[in-house]
Amino acid sequence: MNSYGAWAALLAAAVIWTGCGDDGHTDLPIEDVALKVDIGRLDRDVFHTPPDSLQEMSTRALVKYGSFYRTYVEDILQGTPVEDPRLPLMLRTFATDPDWSLAQHAVDSVLGDLEPQRVRFEDALKRLELLFPDSLTPRIIAFNSGFNYGIFPTDSVLGIGLEWFIGPQHPVIGYLAPEAFPQYVKERMRPEMIVPGAIKGWLLVHYTRDIRGEDLLNNLVETGKVMALLDAMLPDTDPALKFAFTKDQLAWCEANEYNIWRDIVSKDQLFSKSAEDIGRLMNDGPFTSGLPHESPGHIGEWIGYRMVKAYMAENPNLTFQQLLALSDPRVILKSYKPR
Repeated sequence: MNSYGAWAALLAAAVIWTGCGDDGHTDLPIEDVALKVDIGRLDRDVFHTPPDSLQEMSTRALVKYGSFYRTYVEDILQGTPVEDPRLPLMLRTFATDPDWSLAQHAVDSVLGDLEPQRVRFEDALKRLELLFPDSLTPRIIAFNSGFNYGIFPTDSVLGIGLEWFIGPQHPVIGYLAPEAFPQYVKERMRPEMIVPGAIKGWLLVHYTRDIRGEDLLNNLVETGKVMALLDAMLPDTDPALKFAFTKDQLAWCEANEYNIWRDIVSKDQLFSKSAEDIGRLMNDGPFTSGLPHESPGHIGEWIGYRMVKAYMAENPNLTFQQLLALSDPRVILKSYKPR
């Protein structure tokens, strides 16, 4: 983690609200935050430009979007270098391709100007600024990736592939090969997933320490911290959306929390550094191996969140800076007693 691609004037207001709270839904005084969020529409720049004007569009986009435009062309689209004279031809081929044009038409008709999402992003990032006054506020840029990337955080930009969020019932989604896009992935391709999915991606990249090579407990707790912070940033968002679960999957987790924990402990996996043991609980999938098919994949995200929430409840004056600075997950483990 903490790699990209693979996420002060208001100090007085931040000091007024210093605790995480014991329910994770204490709202913040965002009306005092002078932050304006805009969403750059690189998707429209590419697809709404006449094909014979793409060279000029590309020159303007490099100025408008800076280094992220290079990232878009070379890494997200996996195209030619920005300086390559063949770039206009590559862009023309992409923008006039019937499949990608259809996907962009779906984006335009389903998502429109993204104003509802812009407002939610703005509110969430205002809360982040209150919690971390010295934090970098990402620039948000939307694009059409040709279904290569749904979320693409860099050091300063939160990139969003909009075609991933046009709704699971849209005919374009039905065309996607099931071996590459299984049904449980398609079910998440809904507009309401844009904000929680993108913010989570930014937090996972920028607000977790590097835990490569560490045990399952570290993975659970570090991800749980991010989910607790996401909770504070999006207090009015359906919890199922934040976890990318269905409502039934979240209800199953809530009804079976003790059984999930017992499964982990009984298999002696909590302190395991085995990639297989960690992947079983942290990796995505239609369900969690070893648990009933009603369970969601990446269930460790939810267990980690429950662990962190238990610690927060016992320490109501804890700040998020203090929470994220905790490097020994056993401190948090002591508070977790599922029943």
